[in-house]
Amino acid sequence: MKTTIYYFTGTGNSLKAAKDLCEKLNSCELTPIAKFLEMEDPESTSEKIGFFFPLYYSGLPKIVLDFVKELDVDKSNYFFAGVTSAEDINEYPLQQLEMILREKEKRLNAGLLINMPNNYIIGYDITSEKLQIDFFEKAKKAIEDFSEIVNNGKDNLDSSVFKKDIGRSEKINGWFQAEVNNLDKSFYVDDNCNSCGICEKVCPVKNIVLTDGIPQWLHKCQHCLACINFCPEKSIQFGDKTLKTGRYHHTEIKLKEIINQKS
Repeated sequence: MKTTIYYFTGTGNSLKAAKDLCEKLNSCELTPIAKFLEMEDPESTSEKIGFFFPLYYSGLPKIVLDFVKELDVDKSNYFFAGVTSAEDINEYPLQQLEMILREKEKRLNAGLLINMPNNYIIGYDITSEKLQIDFFEKAKKAIEDFSEIVNNGKDNLDSSVFKKDIGRSEKINGWFQAEVNNLDKSFYVDDNCNSCGICEKVCPVKNIVLTDGIPQWLHKCQHCLACINFCPEKSIQFGDKTLKTGRYHHTEIKLKEIINQKS
């Protein structure tokens, strides 16, 4: 029984979780959601489908929301999801997926909420290396347990998950969906920029171009923060919120893997 895990990642947390799970599943392949941005009518032929992504503003990233709505899943019968986050993780993205799948006469069978080190350096500083190791170890165990559920086609979500009142999350994520493309207005580079172009390469939605060697943001941002976290000179800033924060990306995910998710 073929399984496809569709993933979206900015700094590697969700990709690492998806990779670890895929290695433990029967006949599994990883597919980046970003590669479908310019593709019409995406279709899946896998019997099992997973969605792995980070929590953004209490819910789904816009790119994930749009992709799942467009994806033809008529040939699929089992659906699962993995949500990574360091702060305020909740079940609302699972509710969002369930609502979308119901419209396709399907349902979400299983879900996993995974705590990972912080990469949202606009709001918080990075997680200490000691705590990062703790996050990774716990995530590995949770994914191992979850793999048995998925391999056996079992459910781990009861109706109470989808009946939870998460009105505040819905409001926050609704604002995010409407405004996210223009959140890049606060990005800029300081004098440390050496025009290396890594920011342009890692952006999963081709939102950055270099003009005379200086990054320009095109206002189709997904707010993944790959550009700011992978900048080797730490020259990309977001207003004054990142002047004193560190930078983070998952130590086991290579730069090339982030770059390749859009191809």
